[in-house]
Amino acid sequence: MKTDFCVFLDAGHGGLDKNGKYVTAPSKQFKHEKGEFHGDGWFYEGVFNRTLTNRVAAKLSNLGISNVIVSHEYLDISLHYRVNVANWYHKNFKKGVYISNHANASSSGNARGFEVYTTRGKTKSDKVATLLYDNVQDLLGDRIKYRPSRSDGDPDREANFFVLKNTAMPAILIEHLFFDNFDDASLLMNDEIVERFAEAQVRTVIEAADAI
Repeated sequence: MKTDFCVFLDAGHGGLDKNGKYVTAPSKQFKHEKGEFHGDGWFYEGVFNRTLTNRVAAKLSNLGISNVIVSHEYLDISLHYRVNVANWYHKNFKKGVYISNHANASSSGNARGFEVYTTRGKTKSDKVATLLYDNVQDLLGDRIKYRPSRSDGDPDREANFFVLKNTAMPAILIEHLFFDNFDDASLLMNDEIVERFAEAQVRTVIEAADAI
């Protein structure tokens, strides 16, 4: 793959501070009636996002692939800051791709599945999203559900999320299952599932570096 390539990683929202306080919006957590999760039934999206993002970063570093985590260790820093950091490095250090890691939630708690978002229209981001979708399917198969949108011939969903619309490089936002659904949340606490999600991102980076 290209040596002048960098991966800009964003763990969505905030996490647990040094006192164990969850420092992000209430909508980014859910208390299940059974199970331990991140503590007493609570699933914290920001904690999962960091667990996955840190694993991706470690795997990339082990392969000698440049990467920059633009999110904070636990603070829910602004989207403007995250994007500005990535854009600065993209301009002054190395070109690359932006990956924003999330888990989803619904109003009912019944929704399940994996989604990848790009900005609207046909862009280089669509190629990255398709590569990721294919790698996730190869690595996870029918262990998870999928929520593709094939309206324009590829599996990604389109939305003008800030980190997709304002980044200077190809960017994808990933919703790794629904944390307010017990079955999906249980999968997200499974270390092997997290490892396979991380591996899918690393394989996508290697393929995308030469394809975009």
